[in-house]
Amino acid sequence: MITKKIVFFDIDRTLYDPDTRKIPASTIEALKILHDNEDIEIAIATGRAFYMLHIIEEIKEFINIFITINGAIIIKDGITIYRNPVSRDKVKCVVKQFEKDNLKYGFLGESDETLNIVDEKGKEAFELINMKLPRIDQHFYLDNDIFQMWAFSERDNHKYYKDLFYGMEVVSWLGGGFDVLSLGMSKKQGIQKILELENIELENAYAIGDGDNDIEMLDFIPNSVCMGNGSDAAKKHAKYLTDDIKNDGLQKALKMLGLLD
Repeated sequence: MITKKIVFFDIDRTLYDPDTRKIPASTIEALKILHDNEDIEIAIATGRAFYMLHIIEEIKEFINIFITINGAIIIKDGITIYRNPVSRDKVKCVVKQFEKDNLKYGFLGESDETLNIVDEKGKEAFELINMKLPRIDQHFYLDNDIFQMWAFSERDNHKYYKDLFYGMEVVSWLGGGFDVLSLGMSKKQGIQKILELENIELENAYAIGDGDNDIEMLDFIPNSVCMGNGSDAAKKHAKYLTDDIKNDGLQKALKMLGLLD
């Protein structure tokens, strides 16, 4: 009896190198080999929304499952099978706090994203990860479901917001940015739903990531790998450590896991 396996990949600094603005050739080759193996399924687990995935356009054909916005929306075979927006009351509370603290902030909807203001630091943050600068609409949340909010503050202040928004998830990302989501939302939760849906045992699941928002995923999946360029925190939660993305780290990780020869 053939055992089906599934591999969950983070995107930024795992599949995609924001410094070169490319997916390493060795990564593309590795994913094609995985895709050609009918017993292995490829899934994305990312903090990005689906409409932000232009940076992996050349490998999308290999992928049929997308856990997006840190588990808030899941897409399989082009169909949204799960969505969990933040409650409107909580969105209003967060906005009120961000306004009080005079922060730059924004919203992720199902098909659009907005910011309250744009300045040079904000432009740099989006440029860093090759994301299109969102349009300005600070009232977007009034008429749209919001799946995630983000804000920019000194990294030392992130703990303050984690404590303040104790009924929500606060996750740091590159630079001074951090995300605010519904409590319990994470890549792990999305992965649990997919494993149940696909009837795949946890022991046959694999995960590769690099950032703080990958920690729960790396903890949950026993066969987990952190990229050599990963955060110190993420490295502590993965079972294995691979090389840097610039040194064929992802390809080496798949070989380490026994998924590639």
